[in-house]
Formats: sequence, C-alpha cells, structure tokens
Amino acid sequence: MCCICANYKIYTVIFTIMPPNPERQTSFPQLKYPILRNENPKLAQQWLKGKRLQDGAEGLWRIHDNLYDLTPFIEKHPGGSQWILYTKGTDITEQFETHHLKGIAEKILPDYFVKTVSVPRNSPFTFEEHGFYKTLKLKVMMKLKDVPKGVKMKSDMVTDMLLLACSILSPLSCWAWSRSYVLGASLTVLNSLALSSLMTCAHNYFHRADSWRMYLFNLGGLSYSDWRISHAMSHHMHTNTLQDIELSMIEPFLQFMPYRNKPLWARLGAFYFPVIYSFASLSIMIKDFMLSLIKFEGKSINWTHIVPITIPAWMWYFSDMSLPWVVAVWITTLMGSSFFFVFYGLTAGHHDHNNFFDGDFPRAETLDWGIHQMDTMVERIDYAGNHFKSITRFGDHALHHLFPTLDHAVLKYLYPTLLEHCEKFDIQLRTTTFYGAILRKSKQLARTHPNDFRKNQS
Repeated sequence: MCCICANYKIYTVIFTIMPPNPERQTSFPQLKYPILRNENPKLAQQWLKGKRLQDGAEGLWRIHDNLYDLTPFIEKHPGGSQWILYTKGTDITEQFETHHLKGIAEKILPDYFVKTVSVPRNSPFTFEEHGFYKTLKLKVMMKLKDVPKGVKMKSDMVTDMLLLACSILSPLSCWAWSRSYVLGASLTVLNSLALSSLMTCAHNYFHRADSWRMYLFNLGGLSYSDWRISHAMSHHMHTNTLQDIELSMIEPFLQFMPYRNKPLWARLGAFYFPVIYSFASLSIMIKDFMLSLIKFEGKSINWTHIVPITIPAWMWYFSDMSLPWVVAVWITTLMGSSFFFVFYGLTAGHHDHNNFFDGDFPRAETLDWGIHQMDTMVERIDYAGNHFKSITRFGDHALHHLFPTLDHAVLKYLYPTLLEHCEKFDIQLRTTTFYGAILRKSKQLARTHPNDFRKNQS
C-alpha cells in the first residue's frame, strides 16, 4: 500500500497543477464558497463531501426547508439507488424538482418527513408555484401526453447502431494500419467519432433510471457513476455557479469563469484547448483507477473499470495484431474520442461569452431556477429538431437542462411550449450556430469583465 501511495503522489505531481488562487468571487450571497473547490484531486466525491459540510442537511436529505429520511426508499427508488444513496446529507431541492414530472414523488414525500429547519438553503434558486419553472413544468407534463408513443425507440436505435459501428471499426481500424497509414488513420478518426457519439448517447441514459445503455459511457474511459454526480447533480443543477464542478475540474488549464485576475496564458485558451480535450479522458481514466486502487474518498475497484479495456481486448482478438500495436491504436482512438466528446460538450451552449457565470451580476440575489438556466444557455439553432445531432452532440440543450430525465427524442416536441412560455415571461431563448458557439466559447475563455443581467429582470 505504501508503494501505491508513493506512486499516486508521483502521479499528482505529474498530472496536476495547482490552481492560480482564483478570486473567491460569488454572485449570490446565499451561496457559500465551496470549501473543497480548490482542493486536489478534484473529484465528484469531493464535491459531495463539501456539500455535506455546508448544506445543513444534518446527515439526511434536505428539500426546500424540510429534512427527510429517505433511507427506507433507497432500494425502492424507480430511478435506481445511486441517486438517493450518493446525496445523503445534502440539499437535493433542485434534483427533486427537476427529476420528477408525474407528481408521484410529491405525494409520497411526506411519508419520510423528519423536521423543518430554519437555516437558509445554500442556494440562491427558488421554485415558486407561479414562477417560470414550475408553471413551465405543468405545461410540459400536459404536452408529454401528445408526444407520439414509442418515439424513445429512436434513441435506442441510434445508440445500438453506434455500438455496432464501434464493434466493427475498432478491430478494422487496427488492422488497416498494417495495410495503409492513410486508411488506418481515416478509420481511427471515424472510430473515435463513433465512440464519442456513443458516449454522448449513453449520457442520455445515465440521467434517467438505471439502464444497461448507461454503462456504454464507460467505453470512452470515463465513469457514468462519477458523471451522475459531476454532470447530472452538479453541472445541471448549479450551472455556471461555484457549485458547477465541471468548471472547477478543468481549472487551471481552462478558466471559463470571468476572473478579473485571469492570467494572459489562460485568456489564450482557445489556442491550446485541443490538447486539453485530447488528453482529458485518458488522464481521468488513469486518475480514477489509481484513486480507486487506494480507496480514496470511498472509491474502489469494481467491474465497471473493466468496461474501457473491452475495446482493446476486442481489437486484439479480431485484428490479429500484436498487443503493443493494439494498445497504441486504442490510446489514439481514446484521445480522438475524448477530443470530439469535450469539443461538442463545451459548445453545447453554456460556455458563451454572453452567458451568466459566477462573477457576473445576476438578475437578483434569489432567482427562479428555470430563469437561471435560460441565462446560462445559448442554443445551437442548426441542431434544432435533428434527433441524431441532438443525441450525439448534446443538442436541444435548453430543454435537456430544464428536464434532464426526458429522452432526447422527446425534446423537439416541447420547443413550441417552451418558446410560448418564454414569451409570456419575457424571457429570451438565445440562439447561435455551431461555429458561432466555437467563437463565443473562445471569447468566454478570454473574458475578465462581468456581464450585467440586472437589466434583464422580468
């Protein structure tokens, strides 16, 4: 164990850089600065640990100003036990309000009531009955009845076809390198694109109830269970705030927050981000394995760690190439898929220089959660209504953020409802193109001055 710890210390020196002490800025007085935000290694588990220390849930589950003991419900939860098990001791108001659309959860919740607390929530977001989000939620629940039955099968079909494509392209690309460098490189890039698309499809499933397709996310070297925390629980619920761990995890390499003391090299992130994107999955996979090996913060080795290496095993078995060659092609494929996955993810709509980020002036110190989501989103209009682009490139992103448990195939049917609702509340669904999003993301990396959303109060 001492040898493993020593190796881990060497790893942290090589693969991590201490953040440049960003300003402890906060746009919302109600939101405490996360006490573990700048601690290394930056993990989903660290984020939850910090919330347990700051959310005032007293070891239970907090929803609004009430505490509940959901322990008896963990194994009964229709969405799977992870959602409740992971969040014990935290405030789950945002998750509860946005992940339940049928009204059933609200009916059974009182059965688990423990007591009311007077300590204010560690969140600036509200869910007023007549506010933007709650009234939109009611309209969406009604509109879902008109969505064609079986439409979700389109997502299943796309996901399964991409899995088949990766199964064919992986050994084929490995074999092709021995015949032609051009052919080998072309098929490897194509396989990387297919793998990244498959991972994004799997992201459609880990937001919802447990499904075998959510495990496909791990084929790209990442962990669906960690991403349920860092992406579904953190980024989706607390977008572009200090509680958005997806922003803190990539610091100091990419600094999307508009820090006033942002160094020049960080402001030039648009010139080197391809390198960061390409190494992201590989470095995360290595870090996750090493931390699981030493059981850091409760992590442990389990069968899901085998999922990524099924690809090189498959390549080796069917390509009849030497193992070192297979590993080299696999790593190249993994780096390519990492680039595409992060590239499409960070142009999905949140990293725009006109969006709200912590450090900007919000509309108010307390804000309807749905309005906050609209202030952190610029939709890619050229993806609108295209199911394949939506499920493989994080499309239809505004509605996906507002209702993350809905299948991507359903979202296009809900946009007329959203647009009508935005008009009623004088809220704008801002749009751009895919190429515009790339430029706007680059401008956000360079931005140091605060945006002022107070003029947009409605």
